[in-house]
Amino acid sequence: LCDMSISTSNSTISTRDSGRMSTPRGRSGNRNGTIWDGRSIDIELPKWLLSDNAVKDHLRYHLTGSPRGRKTIFSQIYGKTNCTLKMPSHDNVIRIETTPGKFAIESLRKAKIELENIFLDYLNHDGCIGRLFYDLASSCQYLHPQRGRTCVYQRNPWQPNEMGYMTVIEVPYSHDDNKSHTFHLLSKESRTLSRVRSVGCTIRIVDKRGRVKTNWVACKPYVWVWGHKPGDVDDAVQILND
Repeated sequence: LCDMSISTSNSTISTRDSGRMSTPRGRSGNRNGTIWDGRSIDIELPKWLLSDNAVKDHLRYHLTGSPRGRKTIFSQIYGKTNCTLKMPSHDNVIRIETTPGKFAIESLRKAKIELENIFLDYLNHDGCIGRLFYDLASSCQYLHPQRGRTCVYQRNPWQPNEMGYMTVIEVPYSHDDNKSHTFHLLSKESRTLSRVRSVGCTIRIVDKRGRVKTNWVACKPYVWVWGHKPGDVDDAVQILND
């Protein structure tokens, strides 16, 4: 049997912070952090993305390897942003470092965006990208300070030039047949989709067999919620919990 409530690891429908907060290093020259004496930031990669050592090693080679003498992806990002990227072997983080100065925060932000774009290509725009973008932003409060009760301000991975508020809700599924249980969200009787649209939001249901598919084994089925106001996304989460 499968529990039909939609929940995350903490409580019903409330989304979890799926990684530790980003770790700014160095000394800020003023309260808004525009002048720094050296700065780096750690972007934590979600556990579902690095499900085992083989997956982690493959990703590391993709980012740091230089096939046929070409520049590594990290080197390409440095050329665009003047930021150095490192992937320590002992931790599931990517460290972004830049030189001191009033533009340091903007350089870090640009490097993180370049990294996200690399992930879009690496994952071949698989349905897991919604969860990935949410997880990266949630773990990186310093670069993503704008938040609602359940959501975070981030780029839309399906339309990367669009900014808005997003959240991710895990969907219950049966381990026996690997099917997610989303019929209660899609049924006309529940009017869930129309109610979500009425508060200015849209959702994508991502699973192994749905309209938006994920082939990433460790990415569990989820609902991706998107809107342009944090209160609207919070309201949509409440509707999905009804």
